[in-house]
Amino acid sequence: MTAQQNIFIKASPATIFAYLMDVNNRKAYIPALEEVIMLDELPIRKGSKYIEVANIAGRRLKTTYEVIEFEENKHTAAKTLKSIFPIRADLDLEVVKDGTNLTISLNFQLKGIFKFGASVVKGIVNQQAKGILEKIKTNLE
Repeated sequence: MTAQQNIFIKASPATIFAYLMDVNNRKAYIPALEEVIMLDELPIRKGSKYIEVANIAGRRLKTTYEVIEFEENKHTAAKTLKSIFPIRADLDLEVVKDGTNLTISLNFQLKGIFKFGASVVKGIVNQQAKGILEKIKTNLE
């Protein structure tokens, strides 16, 4: 299942990419995120592993990610290593007149009881992705 959202930001790909790769910025645009724990040394690059700790519905969830693709100022992708459901998150930056198009694609597999509410879960994930992009835009413009 895939959820995808796009937004135009009046900033260069280099500015946006640097902002996204700074783990200290993540709490400013990812809802419910409490902290990011780096398992490898900074800067983030292909092969980097980290844990995102979020408080969702009163429950503290830890999700371990690995960066599987990394093209500076253009593209990055991370996949879960430990999570309630497998997910791959891609961020793509495309230069356009006066700014950058930023696209987030979330590919995920639902298991167990989550399969029954697939359309609802996809809608929630799309709304979260849209909210993340809007916060990034607000923080950078």
